[in-house]
Amino acid sequence: MSRTAILGAGAVALVLLAGVCIPHHLPTSPASSSLTPATFHARLEHGTLTLRGSLPSETSKAAILQRAQELYGATPGRVVDELAVDPRVGPASWAGNVPKVLPILGHMTERGSIIIDGRSIVLSGLVDSERAKATVLRDIAPLTKTGLELEDHILAAKLAAPSPSLQKKLNEILSHDSIEFESNSTTMLPRGRATLDQVITLLRRAPHTAIEIGGHTDKYGEPDYNLELSRRRAEAVRHYFISHGLTNQFTAVGYGASQPLSVAQTRAGLQHNRRIELRVKGVGDL
Repeated sequence: MSRTAILGAGAVALVLLAGVCIPHHLPTSPASSSLTPATFHARLEHGTLTLRGSLPSETSKAAILQRAQELYGATPGRVVDELAVDPRVGPASWAGNVPKVLPILGHMTERGSIIIDGRSIVLSGLVDSERAKATVLRDIAPLTKTGLELEDHILAAKLAAPSPSLQKKLNEILSHDSIEFESNSTTMLPRGRATLDQVITLLRRAPHTAIEIGGHTDKYGEPDYNLELSRRRAEAVRHYFISHGLTNQFTAVGYGASQPLSVAQTRAGLQHNRRIELRVKGVGDL
């Protein structure tokens, strides 16, 4: 046999031997599989916020949950966490902006939702006016600026004229049992929460009526500080209402110490000025 034939036969034998000896289970080098897009779904219904979806990191999930608790978690169980952190999910530039838009759901009546599928945002719900809808569409900007396409399914309903008796009933409740706060604080006194529970029972009968929540302080402290404190007190009441499932459109306003009820320099008189007032608003006032 010639030298060339011998070498050729040897090469063939080596190839066959390699096919037998090299384990077939050794990994090959396929192209890495593509990552799954991140998703997010927030639904607020009857005061309960449910969060679902798959996120790329624990950091983004923690930030969303913290903001959700601040806005809607005044009562235990009002924020339902069904969010998952999945290593197969790719980076999402919009995830860090989700906490900024969660307040939008507070403008919805009865129910509202934000759905992100990685390419678009589907915004659904009912609001009480075209002005409220414009506010929602403006406030969704932190997400649309990341390149997500907006699908607007928000319906704006006209408010029915409020019943004159509703304001009278609110005034009667607050004249007997005011909503008062601890000094220099947004913490309501126990009797203040009991008063709000009476108001909640009343407002459930008028779910589409807009209500202004006016916050007031005593005269001690800098005017600018008192103005901000009164606004935060009004916001605390708004959050209390929402956490108990009210669907009214609430507007929180701070008046500072500009409208005192009592001029008495007693503890009771000052405490009387640290209060909340509720005013029924008509369509033209919104």
